[in-house]
Amino acid sequence: MSVQHSPSRALNLRSEFLMNPIGIDEPSPRLSWWVGDDRPGARQTAYRVRAASDPALLAKDSADLWDTGKISSDAQAHIAYAGAALVSRLRVWWDVQLWDADGNPGVASEAAFFETGLLNRDDWSARFIAAPLEGTGRLGAASPMMRKSFQLPAEIKSARLYITALGLYEAVINGKPVTDDRLRPGWTDYDHRLPVQTYDVTPLLSAGGNAIGVTLGDGWYCGQVGAHDRAMHWGTRPALLAQLEITLTDGTRIVVGTDDSWRWQTGPIIASDLIHGEEYDARREIAGWATAAFSDRAWAGVNEVGWPEARLVWSPAPPVRVVRELRTVTDLSEKSFDKSFGSGRFTRTFDFGQNFAGVIRLQVKGPAGCTLRLRYAEALKPDGAIDQSNLRTARCIDHYTLKGDPIGETYESHFTFHGFRYLELSTPIEWVNGSKPQSLQKLTRDSVVGLVLMSDTPATGDFECDHALLNRLQQNIQWGQRGNFLEVPTDCPQRDERLGWTGDAQIFAPTAAFNMDVAAFFTKWMRDVEDTQGAGGQIPVVAPNTRSADDGGPGWSDAAVVVPWVMYQTYGDRRILERHYPMIKKWTQYQISTARDGVRCYPEFKSHQGFGDWCALDGDGIDQARNATPKDLIGTAYYAYAMGVASEIATTLGNTDDASEFAARRAEAVSAFGRYFVTPSGRIAVASQTAHLMALAFDLLPDAARPAAVDRLISLIKDRNWHLCTGFLGTPLLCPVLSRFGRLDIAYKLLMQETYPGWLYPVSIGATTMWERWNSWTPDKGFVEIGMNSLNHYAYGAIGEWIYANLGGISLDPANPAYKHFFVAPKPGGGIKRAKSHLKSLHGLIEVEWQITGTIFTLKARVPANTTATITLPGGTSHKVAAGSHEFTDTLSNPE
Repeated sequence: MSVQHSPSRALNLRSEFLMNPIGIDEPSPRLSWWVGDDRPGARQTAYRVRAASDPALLAKDSADLWDTGKISSDAQAHIAYAGAALVSRLRVWWDVQLWDADGNPGVASEAAFFETGLLNRDDWSARFIAAPLEGTGRLGAASPMMRKSFQLPAEIKSARLYITALGLYEAVINGKPVTDDRLRPGWTDYDHRLPVQTYDVTPLLSAGGNAIGVTLGDGWYCGQVGAHDRAMHWGTRPALLAQLEITLTDGTRIVVGTDDSWRWQTGPIIASDLIHGEEYDARREIAGWATAAFSDRAWAGVNEVGWPEARLVWSPAPPVRVVRELRTVTDLSEKSFDKSFGSGRFTRTFDFGQNFAGVIRLQVKGPAGCTLRLRYAEALKPDGAIDQSNLRTARCIDHYTLKGDPIGETYESHFTFHGFRYLELSTPIEWVNGSKPQSLQKLTRDSVVGLVLMSDTPATGDFECDHALLNRLQQNIQWGQRGNFLEVPTDCPQRDERLGWTGDAQIFAPTAAFNMDVAAFFTKWMRDVEDTQGAGGQIPVVAPNTRSADDGGPGWSDAAVVVPWVMYQTYGDRRILERHYPMIKKWTQYQISTARDGVRCYPEFKSHQGFGDWCALDGDGIDQARNATPKDLIGTAYYAYAMGVASEIATTLGNTDDASEFAARRAEAVSAFGRYFVTPSGRIAVASQTAHLMALAFDLLPDAARPAAVDRLISLIKDRNWHLCTGFLGTPLLCPVLSRFGRLDIAYKLLMQETYPGWLYPVSIGATTMWERWNSWTPDKGFVEIGMNSLNHYAYGAIGEWIYANLGGISLDPANPAYKHFFVAPKPGGGIKRAKSHLKSLHGLIEVEWQITGTIFTLKARVPANTTATITLPGGTSHKVAAGSHEFTDTLSNPE
């Protein structure tokens, strides 16, 4: 009897959320896939995973590492590898076979792989090496170039480069870059962990002479990090560790590792700093320095330095890469080629039309010795010059000195990045006015290209509707995420800060997880958060920590529980809860021990009381942490909220005693909120929007008191002429609270406001990213609070989560993580007549599209295989549906 084969096939195979990761150190990697089956009601009833050391063994059905056999299960994510023990340097090929809803088997998927790195300290024969250079001043020391030549007596079968640095590195083999990754090895707390990268460099080597070269930069390790013009947080000079392991076709194994036989010299990078910029003199380039033919006899020997205390680890986060290129939209000085700002300088200013984080590619032709100054800014002054006043101590300047190549030359900075929209290029006037024997060739819009840098988190979700400003708001939210998800979730990419602020991350995490696949990104960052934890359980305001092991305060330190929970809900990642549970418990114990009578951050509390509702507009206008919502009210509200989340985490992990304890502490905080912040008549004692939002969002009021609180919240909004006045913590709650308590109309009224303050106000005047402040720029005052006025700050983009659920119609089901079951429930309003959204979830592609024609509401939805959804129409009718494409109509009684 022949077997009927199903068309169902596993697609999009991932290991630890990544496609074919290399260098991992996870002892039990988790595997996931999509169910490729477009038939209505398609689902998976069983699977079989096979793993082998060679793909040929899979083809022969002779898996030598693992074979699950047929497992009756619909699970398609977080299947933990449980085969032969993983050892260093092992590539594991794996595939999946599925059985469909009728029990018919499909064919095996294409093979994917994961590969381990060097798992043990004993695997390393290489040593850390450094040049005798240390930074002095704001731009540090020159970047050392280190090299090693070696012979290979036969052709190469395979080769791996295991590499890291205290600082940053760029590696070259035989004159070719090892990777297009940027700013490697990345940023962690270097006292705890140092990431190691593994690269397959087989194509770069050949029999005979070979050479490897590595250039180092200060980076986060010894360059400036954060404000106050401080550098050298972890060390005083960069160091390199590299181990090149080569297997020849005759079976010979050769290892080339860093040691005191390597040679070094300085080159064209005179100085570099992530915040201040880079100085590059192309006349100092050394041709062929990373090739075998080059003689390094004039170079100096390196110093071997001690092994750091930090553990060498694989970083699960995707690398920083150039994710797109931007052309200039305007040359602001093209009509006046001789125009210059400042004494004796020729200047051109270019507009990329988009605020972003990255660098530029400069293409230029001119005489040797001509130095171009590149200055970066988010805004312009009234006279058209760039405005760097909001950068504080950050210089944000690159210098490039030409070598005089007659065919032209190209420059991209190596060990820095900037946040900017505008680029000012300038040079001493004599290089363009004929005073010199040779002149700089005219700079045009084609001379510069913007290179957008970010951690390469793939796009997963999007939203679009028939309202142009809302569409631009969505783009601004996404650009804010692109500009700040660079190694860590930073607050801003331009000024002297660029830190992993915990509060910003926890409020934005749900929106971030819709827009992009941030599972691996936040897996890495949560390790940074845990590394920062103080001995008493405190979680600081930033991670990695560059300030102190202080308590980050309400809304900031709570990232310790909120972000793992969001990752669990979005991606079904139970392991992130398990691994960070000791940190979570220690943090909750700190909060319990420092609360008094259920109140967190009571007025006499001596530690950090937090930032309040940061940047709210109901304060004194001077201190952005001093606003109408008291810190002890915010602290108590967040105490209740965080203890509730901690209780859910404990319940999920089966820690019932802890769950009961955390639930009791939540009840204690709710009771305290009622005693201290609610009057005997049931009225919230503080007349701020945020106080009412927190009371309602975090369920701090008795049921009977909620309608009056909603009414007063609306009154407070009306008092502001239907505008918000909330800050970082209050703003994400506005629309969710209003729609939850039946005032969707007011939620849309706030969302659609085009006048200050509101989400669409910056969009209406040309903003291309989210702002740090509602009043970053106003018609009457222009730019305000220059010392704290980032124009690329994603926090207020947290509104995205509400937009995607209510206008886009897609929301997760907390009881079924990772969109195994999800809700489709568009709630039209604000005059919007058409919208569509999509999300590439862990289980597959979700698509929703709706439109209103007259009184008829039409909805189309795509539910991925092996999932279900509950579709609720605006009239309240619900339908539970299986996988497939669905269409419904509804008659609206009162269409806007």
